[in-house]
Amino acid sequence: MRAASPSIRHEAGNVQDRDRFLAEVRAAATAPADGAFDLLALSGGGANGAYGAGVLVGWTGHGDRPEFEVVTGVSIGALMAPFAFIGPEGDAALRAAFTDGRSDNVMQPRWAMALWGPGIFSARPLRELVAKAVDEELLRRVAEGHREGRRLYIATTSLDTREQVIWDMGALAASGEPGVRDRFIDILTAAASVPGAFPPVAIELLNNGRRVRELHADGRLTANFFIAPESVLRDNLPIRGRDESAPGRIWVIVNGTPEERFSVAPYSGLAVATRSMEALLNSSTRTSLLAAAQFARLNELAFAAMTLGETAADQALAFRQGHMIALFELGQRRARDGQLWSSEGAN
Repeated sequence: MRAASPSIRHEAGNVQDRDRFLAEVRAAATAPADGAFDLLALSGGGANGAYGAGVLVGWTGHGDRPEFEVVTGVSIGALMAPFAFIGPEGDAALRAAFTDGRSDNVMQPRWAMALWGPGIFSARPLRELVAKAVDEELLRRVAEGHREGRRLYIATTSLDTREQVIWDMGALAASGEPGVRDRFIDILTAAASVPGAFPPVAIELLNNGRRVRELHADGRLTANFFIAPESVLRDNLPIRGRDESAPGRIWVIVNGTPEERFSVAPYSGLAVATRSMEALLNSSTRTSLLAAAQFARLNELAFAAMTLGETAADQALAFRQGHMIALFELGQRRARDGQLWSSEGAN
């Protein structure tokens, strides 16, 4: 298989890559088809992604779902993002992926490898789950959207550099290079490979003409969702040209409950580790939401976010069909009824 081209890869800490990312997004913002620039960010959240998938389908049913100029995805949000990017035509595949039971066996433990191997769970079921969703028609539609000037970005975490890496999946789909589908599957699998749970994915890259292999894992290690590389928000760099007059909106779907809430923690090793990770991710997500809202205000963009909410069962590891159907239907119902967004000027 050919190594990944540097042109589809943005290192979050690299200034040249950051500037290239900004140039791509600004170009996407110049002529939105529906008159407004819309950026959708999809977070991680494991099985809670069924809720976000339901939101997208219900949003279509509500009748005001925009065409997104930019879609970004992290972890389970990365698996949803290509279908959100292609529009309502991806709704049937989203529904199937999160409700037909195909994820029931995604967490198959390998106890013999738990201490000495790279992950407790086998990588095969996760990769097969991704491969079932990524067919040639999806790649064709993603490539088509890219040629229209829209952008689809997925984040992984490089375990070699310990930094976020942002992948231009539309450019990959449109490249026409051999092995595009396998590379697409590699990146999506890596994006959802929780360290310690699933083995990281080795991705071969070209670096100054040399082939190198990097280990990539879950994008949540560096950010639960993203609007742009961290330095863009930190330095308040404009995400659109200053002369853009079309309305702009940032939408964030958080597949989980970052709000603080009380529940008794079970006293077991796995439960304590899981609860500790949840506390870390929830705190990071709340900070990221505040930063994204501030970034939107300073850039004169409307901002809207939604979460699973305190009343729903937040069980990121519960890949049971019945549970995921319930979450999907909850998200679909809320979106269809217009009961979703905590917003600052997004209509």
